Amino acid sequence: MEILNTNRLILRTMKEKDFDILFDKIFSNKNVVANTFGSSGFTKKETEEFLRTHGNFDSSIGLSVLLEKQTKTIIGLAGILSCTYLDEEDYEIGFILEEASWGKGYAKEIGLAQIQQIKNLGKNRALAAASKTNVASSKSLFSLGFRLVKESKDKIRGERLIYSLQL
Repeated sequence: MEILNTNRLILRTMKEKDFDILFDKIFSNKNVVANTFGSSGFTKKETEEFLRTHGNFDSSIGLSVLLEKQTKTIIGLAGILSCTYLDEEDYEIGFILEEASWGKGYAKEIGLAQIQQIKNLGKNRALAAASKTNVASSKSLFSLGFRLVKESKDKIRGERLIYSLQL
């Protein structure tokens, strides 16, 4: 199911057949994993467990597959996720891009679409979380209008900077 469609990107629900590609492009890449999960990498089994638990297979909300529109190639993961970072029910925008797609403006492009998706749900704020060491994600979030509001620690993703955007 297609969730979002931008000039260059498509966000769609996940399929089990995506697992191997996501392992190769995201979860086995030490640079990508260090910037998103604060660890050195996932095994194939850990990747499958994570995607089965956190992947979005049938909804417009959740961690979904991000494609480059022109080539229909998987370039990462993205989606809005329920969160309570600020002790209220909110939605967090998120994106994890393969290393080959860094620096192409994809984070900002999918981020803008995700912000609109949260607005369409009637929310008055969007949140985002990024690793303290992920300078590129922080820059993307600032360019989208987010402001740093606190630091947090997540069991799976480690230490995070929490950003907020009033809609």
